[in-house]
Amino acid sequence: MESGFAPPRSEGLFSVIENHGDSLSNIARVHLNRGDMLMAQGSASEALYLIETGRLKVRRDGVELAEIGAGSPVGEISFFTGEPRTADVIAARDTVALRITQDEYVAMCARHTGLQPAIARFLATRLAATSARVRAEAVPPLARTIAVLPAGDAPLPNGFVEAMIAQSEGLKVSLSDARTAIGDDLDDPAATAWFNNLEQDGRLVMFVVAPGEDDWGLRVLRQADQVLTVAKAGPVPPLSALERAAADVVEESHRRLVIVHPEHRDWVSGTTDWLDSRPVFMHHHVAAGRTEDIARLARFLSGTARGLVAAGGGALGPLHTGTYEAFRQRDMQFDIYGGTSVGAAMCAAFAMGLTGDEIDRRTGEIFVAGRALSTLTVPRYSLLDHTVFDHHLRKHYTDGLIEDLWYPYFAVSTDLSDNSQKVIRRGSVWRSIRASAAIPGALPPFFDGTGSMLADGGAMDNLPFRTMHELKNGPNLLISFAREGRQPFDVAYDKIPGRRPLLRRLFFPFGKRPPRVPGIVPVAMRTLLARQAAQPLDIRAEDWLHRPTVPKGTGFMDWKKHHELYEGARDEMGAILDDGTTVPAAFAAALAEG
Repeated sequence: MESGFAPPRSEGLFSVIENHGDSLSNIARVHLNRGDMLMAQGSASEALYLIETGRLKVRRDGVELAEIGAGSPVGEISFFTGEPRTADVIAARDTVALRITQDEYVAMCARHTGLQPAIARFLATRLAATSARVRAEAVPPLARTIAVLPAGDAPLPNGFVEAMIAQSEGLKVSLSDARTAIGDDLDDPAATAWFNNLEQDGRLVMFVVAPGEDDWGLRVLRQADQVLTVAKAGPVPPLSALERAAADVVEESHRRLVIVHPEHRDWVSGTTDWLDSRPVFMHHHVAAGRTEDIARLARFLSGTARGLVAAGGGALGPLHTGTYEAFRQRDMQFDIYGGTSVGAAMCAAFAMGLTGDEIDRRTGEIFVAGRALSTLTVPRYSLLDHTVFDHHLRKHYTDGLIEDLWYPYFAVSTDLSDNSQKVIRRGSVWRSIRASAAIPGALPPFFDGTGSMLADGGAMDNLPFRTMHELKNGPNLLISFAREGRQPFDVAYDKIPGRRPLLRRLFFPFGKRPPRVPGIVPVAMRTLLARQAAQPLDIRAEDWLHRPTVPKGTGFMDWKKHHELYEGARDEMGAILDDGTTVPAAFAAALAEG
């Protein structure tokens, strides 16, 4: 696979300065240990810093704002304006930064007349790109260094590291490698230089720790961008001393758990106990010797993982299934799935490993034969009988847990207890769908036992691509039903009947037909989609926004058309993929890779 790692000096201000003929070899370097402060909020701006290796956290008033990786400038705004530092900057791992003073900057610009405008252009472009984001995204810079630890006192699973190195084209570094290169003193200045030099060619560096190598493990924890704890599936062992140290010094957002199973299964068991004992940002299920699982993990680490994000849209959900099936038929697997409402339901089925044909069959069973969203109730809490819907969800998604799915999955709901978005990544699969699809008025809210009252996720985010961005880097397929342009309704408001005419028609259905006015559920669905349509889609360059064709006259409750929609979307996306001319480069490469 193509490496997702770039040499630090191949980008950013390093390249701007060195491409203009100036050398940074004589610039002073600042060495920071994890937790050291580079600059304090309110302090004077005496220098500009360039990160050579490592990673820094930016905090303002105790709130973490961002992370900055190798190749990036630090403190440039204060440096050029002369204003005090606007935030604290702290080493998130052992870091080396170049320190450029005002005198050195002036001298560089005097030697090379084109340097100053080139730096100005670079900084202006960088600031514009940052300001263009509607909201900050929490995903950190790409990892360059990984500490690989065994879970408990067991050795790492046979062949795991070698398979990861082969897939990521990375560099394996063990304690014996370090001793051969620098001796036993891991904190010697020569050792620091050796550690930093390992990163200079841009490859992913994997520091491998064996049981009993605690000193080596503690040293590489200081150097690691991420920690990968690797475990064999089975009983959960107690935390080792090194695992406890990792939990103390490495933020949860930089810790991952890999559970290696003897074979691939769509559902596994016991993951909850692992996650309860070892809280991590994300966990991954891998089958021993299964190349595609190792490749998927490598993509997460390299920032090239493939995501599928599915919007809410009621009976338009089969369009998701058809689009997914077109990729599946061409042997391209997505790495993570997430959605809202019916998008969450379909993504859960994708994460279960079901084929498009099987999902389409079950869609008919649930919504047509089973009338899951067609059974009326006494309208005290909702228009529809939620128990029918719940029964079918539980039947088809079982009592399985999200964390036991082979592929990562999330559902988005709206928490009415505090008016916030709730991203569900653990717990019952069917309950996550029910919480995400609680259409206002049509179904009662879902109460999860924690005090939260959960309603349809579309009220907050009907196309949760920003949530996907927060979980990973890499390309995403975004499937949306938001219609562009105006759709007129030829309805005379004064002709909408009141209570008595409606009751009369209930008992005497053969009279004059009432006007064609959208019902409660379609209006609720349109309201949710209107919020999405009104917001700018600040998608990334590698995201592919796809709006499947919706056949004319298809409504949000037309579940009887599920097979027509499924086949139409499958064929439509299949034709796009086979033609290839409009397929984004990242997806063309993924299709070629499989």
